[in-house]
Amino acid sequence: MLLKVSEVAKRLNLSASKVYQLIERNRLPHYRLDGAIRVSEEQLADYLERAKQERAEPRPRESRPARPRPRLKHVRL
Repeated sequence: MLLKVSEVAKRLNLSASKVYQLIERNRLPHYRLDGAIRVSEEQLADYLERAKQERAEPRPRESRPARPRPRLKHVRL
């Protein structure tokens, strides 16, 4: 069965615009049929499985260069 974007959004508890973002970023596989976007049940299940695996894997922390601390001037009152 092919699902509309609104149906996918409802199943994922997301907004339709968020589903469009996932599609734009090629994170959610989909079909385009005469200009309409459709997602199959299998594609949705694959996306959910990948998302679950990504959440289980710890993300490497990005190392940022240390910012120099601003020097504070003492003010006499």
